[in-house]
Amino acid sequence: MLDNDIDIKTSYNLFDIRAFLKRLIGYWYLVVIGLVVSLAMAYWINERTQRMYAISTLISIKEEPNPFFTANTSLTFNWGGASDKVETTRMILSSRDHNEEVVRTIQSYIHYLRQGRFRKEDIHTNAPFRVEIDEDRHQLLNVPIRVLFTGDTTFKLMVDEDVESFNGINYSMNKVQPLQVATDLLDKEFSFGEKIDLPYLSLTMHQREGGIVNSGSEFFLKFASLNEEISKFQRVRVSVRTQGASMLVLSLSGPNRAIMADYLNATVQILKTNQLDQKNVYADRTIRFIDEQLQRVADSLSKEELRLRDFRKEKRIVNLSSKGSNIFEKMVELDKLNNEASIRLTYLNELENYVRSSKNSLDFPAPATSGISNASIQEGYNELVKLTIERAQLASQVKNEVYFEEIDKKIEAAKSLLSEGIESERASTQIQMVNNKSQMNRVNFELGRLPEEEQQLFNIQRSYTINETTYSLLLSKRNEASIVKAANVSDIRVIDKAKDLGQAPISPNTKSKYMTFAAAGVVLPVAFLLLLTLLDNNIHGPQEIRRMSSIPIIGIVGRSKASNNLAVLEKPKSAVAESFRALRSSLQYLYRNVGDADTKTLVITSSVSGEGKTFCSINVASVLALSGKKTVLVGLDLRKPKIFGDFEISNDIGAVNFLIGQRSFDEVVQKTQNEHLHVITSGPIPPNPSELLIGNKMEEFIGQLKAAYEYVILDTPPLGLVSDAVDLMKYGDASLYVIRQDYTKKPMLNIINEKFKKGEIDHISFVLNDFRQKAKYGYGYGYEQGYGYGYGYGYGYGGYSNGYHEDEGDISLVGRVKRLFKKNKNR
Repeated sequence: MLDNDIDIKTSYNLFDIRAFLKRLIGYWYLVVIGLVVSLAMAYWINERTQRMYAISTLISIKEEPNPFFTANTSLTFNWGGASDKVETTRMILSSRDHNEEVVRTIQSYIHYLRQGRFRKEDIHTNAPFRVEIDEDRHQLLNVPIRVLFTGDTTFKLMVDEDVESFNGINYSMNKVQPLQVATDLLDKEFSFGEKIDLPYLSLTMHQREGGIVNSGSEFFLKFASLNEEISKFQRVRVSVRTQGASMLVLSLSGPNRAIMADYLNATVQILKTNQLDQKNVYADRTIRFIDEQLQRVADSLSKEELRLRDFRKEKRIVNLSSKGSNIFEKMVELDKLNNEASIRLTYLNELENYVRSSKNSLDFPAPATSGISNASIQEGYNELVKLTIERAQLASQVKNEVYFEEIDKKIEAAKSLLSEGIESERASTQIQMVNNKSQMNRVNFELGRLPEEEQQLFNIQRSYTINETTYSLLLSKRNEASIVKAANVSDIRVIDKAKDLGQAPISPNTKSKYMTFAAAGVVLPVAFLLLLTLLDNNIHGPQEIRRMSSIPIIGIVGRSKASNNLAVLEKPKSAVAESFRALRSSLQYLYRNVGDADTKTLVITSSVSGEGKTFCSINVASVLALSGKKTVLVGLDLRKPKIFGDFEISNDIGAVNFLIGQRSFDEVVQKTQNEHLHVITSGPIPPNPSELLIGNKMEEFIGQLKAAYEYVILDTPPLGLVSDAVDLMKYGDASLYVIRQDYTKKPMLNIINEKFKKGEIDHISFVLNDFRQKAKYGYGYGYEQGYGYGYGYGYGYGGYSNGYHEDEGDISLVGRVKRLFKKNKNR
């Protein structure tokens, strides 16, 4: 007898890792299918995904010294400071103006396409032809134009899209407008070099050098939006090669390596050209300023030269006297100093006015052009130019005035510093001019003592010499500026050009995608099986029962393939019959407290209908009867009577008739094909089954059963549906609770566990019905000690059971294959 105070296990909701692993092994083919399908999907996606490549070029930005720019050169020029070159380059490369210039230079908006496996591929310069478009006329926008070659030099143009209205783009004005495409204009043959002038197309097609055209070959032309191309290439990534260095890596990513390489090389070349032009802008302005001065002085010099020649011819005086020559030399030197001071003063006044009135300090020539060597003026001017460049670059990036506050303050400070330098230099120059004037007055006094004609010659020659000296000075400075400009080189140098070397794609990452999809192909079936295990609420084997309850398992019955419930009587040598014989032996241990001569009563119930309760009741009674014991099977499931059908007897009279007093005990007993087995069916369905089973008549009924039979088998209602079975268990010496594999729900065991724990029932054991050996649920057993007698008899002995059990006629494909292998093995 089991102690009903034993701890009942109800942890059916705990995850069973062993069951999950065996289920995983059982459904291994799901994992294989998932893996194959996922790899096939990865292959399909990898094949259809457009390949993306990365192309880069390496440049350096470093101040390149001019070999003619030395300390002895009187002119100096500036490009905004070397420290700003890297940031300036970054801004230029991302600017629209620069990228538009590059796009127009390489005409990247003209796409040459060829039909590929999944899409039209851009073949760029690999096309055997090129087109020269009239950018002032509209071209068909974003519509592939099919080019079908009908000969080596002839072709047809076709538009496949069946629409009436298209857009056209005028590249010179960058304007888009709707166009009407007349399909009748397309059915015409053109040739290389011929001007194609259509309402939606204006171009000339030329054969590319080295290009080979075959008749029947097909290509496509596509004209893209200028804005679209600029936006695409504005994403040039600029990164510093080494921190603090002036080495820049320019990189692009896209589907066509050749186009990206051409674009990067063109963008660097245009950047170099524009940077050199910017570097020469000061020299150009200086030369222009000096040329203006030279023209003015040259006119004065010509007039003075003519005047001097006429005076000498008229007065017949060639040279000055010795005294006059000395005075002349002094006066020329003073005139030279005075002229230089006058030029400086004029420049200072103009510079001051320009700084105060203009926001652009790039249009005014450098101080050195006027002979000003004042360090504070030169530094202030350079700083102002530098800040002006920075502000212009910032203006190309942002529009909000808030961002200009700081740099405008710096510009005002630079202007203030420059104004102070101008005032200082002007005061110094004015003092010098006053001193020169005083000295010139003394020389003029000496000049007044000379003869009148010599004084006239002196004045004419003096004027001529002043203009000549000024002209020579300006001409010298112009030559210096021209030499400096000619010797200038760009500060941008290409270290490594962009090249199409057949680089491997950067995306898609095929290996990563295969690994990801393979992992998904494995994880998803495993997750499905895990979810199935977590959501699986059915009982699949004895280990689950053992884990969930302390009620013992007394026997296990396999799946019966018989046409009815009489498995023991009709196939006494079957494995199922042997299971019930083992169960019969195990029952003797439950009857140890019952005398040998006393009647043994067995109550059989289950959780719900369909678990094999009646099947087990019939066959337990049958196996007891086959042992020669006088046995009676009583159908007490008054709500759903069943047992009469298998024995082919009537259910018109049964236990109900006795309990309501209609019939006597002998009248309700019916015989079967086995002389030791009698059956009492339920009889008609009563309106009050529960009241009948707990009435006094029931005790009388049980008493007569015990008096007449050695074994009484009570087939009761399901315990999980009604309480009748609990009321009837008091009449039983032992009770069997039938559990059906893959059918009985785990929570159902809570009912019997709770009643067992409370002592409402005792002497109860489990019978696992419909047991099948399989691994996909995590259970597949031979005999294992601890689960009761009769467990797996006929299952665990393999081939040694041949001859002891009847062939149950497994007609399934698996059964036929097994029998075929057995026959071949026995031959």
